[in-house]
Amino acid sequence: MNIQTEAVQLRHFIASDLAVVYQIGCEKGIAKQLNMPPFQSEHEAQSFLTMLQSDEHSWAIVSKKADAVCGLMMLAPNLAQDDVTVESYELSFAILPQYQRQGLMTSSLSAVMNAYHDDLHITKFMAACFITNQKSARCLQKVGFTTAYQTQLPDYLGGELVQYYQYNLGEKGFR
Repeated sequence: MNIQTEAVQLRHFIASDLAVVYQIGCEKGIAKQLNMPPFQSEHEAQSFLTMLQSDEHSWAIVSKKADAVCGLMMLAPNLAQDDVTVESYELSFAILPQYQRQGLMTSSLSAVMNAYHDDLHITKFMAACFITNQKSARCLQKVGFTTAYQTQLPDYLGGELVQYYQYNLGEKGFR
């Protein structure tokens, strides 16, 4: 699957993405929002990159203007009650600070949802962010996600309040 907009290209991760994956994982703010500890070594980044490379639903977000990987998006399938059919995907995403507030994530979210709808006929997407992560919340709302519910994470996951959002494809289609 090839996913592109005027501003970004979404492609699968490759070995030469190690440096930017390390940079993303070392950003304490990004790591916290992805609910993982910051990387302590390049070896941890390599393990994470290997995981990203093996997942067909993980995408490197490449800024066309900068010609550089600026973020990542991961989609986790949620199965329907038959435990076979994919009912929806839960989105996780991150963008390096120097690329924020340029519309790249908004463009990426819309493009991925459109591609998954067109190719896989997915009509429902979910996303979660910490209640304190207003930037991600605004980005989700900007592309049409609505508030679904809030939940408190267990203590072993940090115990923070998380807001869940959902996007259901309606008659109007995606933005």
